[in-house]
Amino acid sequence: MTKSINVTSLDVRRFASPEGGDFEILVVDAKTDSGLSGFGYQMIWGASGEAVAQTITERLAPCVIGQSPWATSALWDRMYNVMPRRGGEGLVRGSIAAIDMALWDLKARDAGVPLHQLFGGARDLIPTYANCAHHLPPDVLAEKAVEYVKRGHRALKVRGTRTFVTLEEATARVQAVREAVGPDIRLMVDVNGTWDVDTAIAQLKKWEPYDVYWLEEPVPPHDVAGYARVRARAGSTYIAGGEQHVGLAEFRALIDNGGVDIIQPNVAITGGITDWLRVHAYATALSVPVSPWNMQGVHIHMAAGLPNVQWIEYFMPDNPLLVLKERLFSGDGIEEEVHDDGVYLKAPAAVGLGITLDAQVAAECLVT
Repeated sequence: MTKSINVTSLDVRRFASPEGGDFEILVVDAKTDSGLSGFGYQMIWGASGEAVAQTITERLAPCVIGQSPWATSALWDRMYNVMPRRGGEGLVRGSIAAIDMALWDLKARDAGVPLHQLFGGARDLIPTYANCAHHLPPDVLAEKAVEYVKRGHRALKVRGTRTFVTLEEATARVQAVREAVGPDIRLMVDVNGTWDVDTAIAQLKKWEPYDVYWLEEPVPPHDVAGYARVRARAGSTYIAGGEQHVGLAEFRALIDNGGVDIIQPNVAITGGITDWLRVHAYATALSVPVSPWNMQGVHIHMAAGLPNVQWIEYFMPDNPLLVLKERLFSGDGIEEEVHDDGVYLKAPAAVGLGITLDAQVAAECLVT
């Protein structure tokens, strides 16, 4: 560790696929007076990339520049409060997340260790479930699920989101996948908060023959009472949720009102690693398992270094959501080890987050 280290600048770059699309990756490079740089990023849908970049450079950077990256909690609070009257929510919270990741990356680089070692744990292998949420016809999706099972996966998730498929097709997907993979594979279903309470209860009853391990985000994130009603009628199916929730207050409401069996905080949405750790600590104190959504290159460090991360969601390179990310990032520490009970990821060995940009792809995809 260096004697002292302070942030001198935050450089922001935006990347998008040259083929087009409504998706960007925003990267924050936090430079210091010691010569070290920290890496953070945010995955952005819609035309908000410019707004996020402007928020970081004009409003949030002054909160961090000249400060030690080791003061992550104080800096997080300073960024959140820089705009009054709950101005730290929405796009600002996502902007904070990218900076906060870069600060944690700097802390680990300054200490000369992988990020997960800063959390105090020492798990060498992290259990996973496979994201098989491809928007495919039921029979084709079943073939994809079998392909994943042949690779060693013993748990996988499909999608039944109402904005993409009807309730009938959601059921057809669940039935086809269950019949294809057999009874010994854990099957999760994500509906992205697009159902109401009555629909969720009715569908769970209809799906009883298919042994669904968990139903994810059965109702919109604001409907905490609805979460609790669904969970009370869910039978043997667990209720998971939280990927769209932000901050400890929202997760406390979800947990304290009996809305979930498993929470799914996402560093990019809840506001970075600092805020994610607050949620993890609360859930751990109440024995609620944590299973973070997406951002596997970051969440793998939490899973390796913290006691209450049940598993992480594993996105395969063939997932359309990750085409740009897979091309742009290198050295993200993702290395598999297959066991009889599923696919595990090895704890990263590289210093910091261990994520770097592919220079050639970055040049091709640079927006600004």
